[in-house]
Amino acid sequence: MIIKDAFSITTSKFSLVYQVILVLLIAMLFFGIIGYAILAPTLNGYVNDLKGLGAGKVLKDYIKSIFMSGDGIQQAGENAHYQALVDTVKDIGVITKNHVGSIWGGIIAIIILTLLFSVFYNICLYTVTDTLHAFMSSDSEYGFLSNLIANIKKSFKFSLAYVGMFIVSMIIVVGLSLGLGFLLSALNNFLGIVVAYITALLLISIQRALFAGWMPAYIVSDLTIKESLAVNFKKAGERFKDQLGVYFVLYLSTLILGIIVGICTLGFGIIIVWSLCAVLSQAHDMVDYYHYKGKKYYRDQQHVVDPTKKYKEAVLEIGLEEK
Repeated sequence: MIIKDAFSITTSKFSLVYQVILVLLIAMLFFGIIGYAILAPTLNGYVNDLKGLGAGKVLKDYIKSIFMSGDGIQQAGENAHYQALVDTVKDIGVITKNHVGSIWGGIIAIIILTLLFSVFYNICLYTVTDTLHAFMSSDSEYGFLSNLIANIKKSFKFSLAYVGMFIVSMIIVVGLSLGLGFLLSALNNFLGIVVAYITALLLISIQRALFAGWMPAYIVSDLTIKESLAVNFKKAGERFKDQLGVYFVLYLSTLILGIIVGICTLGFGIIIVWSLCAVLSQAHDMVDYYHYKGKKYYRDQQHVVDPTKKYKEAVLEIGLEEK
């Protein structure tokens, strides 16, 4: 019922998907312009030196050779293109050493911009979640922009806390997935790539399942950041397995759909899939939290769901309920 109702609520509030797409496009354009203004003069010399190596073609030839060999997938030591890739990497190392100062400046700038974008993105998710809460609790309609402005202080505080947690978890995700990928690539290159991706998806799903109740508790129950985090962990202890399975399937489906749509739309469709996944995942968190707290909610404008009841009895027709 939770997944079904999350889809129903997403459909009822599908305009949120369009609003998220618009906000993300504006944000990406804004941060992209700032990033280019900072990085272009900083890394111009380094980038020009790298272009002379033709690293892109070398990497492309190596990847092709892995999958297109007549003798099947080759190991690194048996692949002629592998040595060319190794030599290119060594040349990149020499060039990098010569531009280490500007590279560090660029890295710091990228980190700062990424953090700022992450904070803004979570403010956007907060606005989506609060808008869903207004609909689910009272069938109310709030404008996305007005909601964002009205809750900017509260959403900013939460976003800072969430991004701090997210940074720590992503360090773990990247470290473990790349570590396992490189370890298994010694046996088989393709196996290493697959394991790295699956490990990353699994760890991201675990992270999301562990913190899925944090934002809903903060918004719905009107708690402090620490209090809502405590409620989140209590909820995760009871519903972690169900959440993990849902998010693993959701993120895997999003990855596959994003690749397909991205290819068909020359990359533009990725932001559509990204926005849809964002709204659907927030809707799922809200429905799951409402069930956890036993609170009634609007599934759509015609039906109210009572989580304290089971199956068909849980869905109430608005007209009948008023009688």
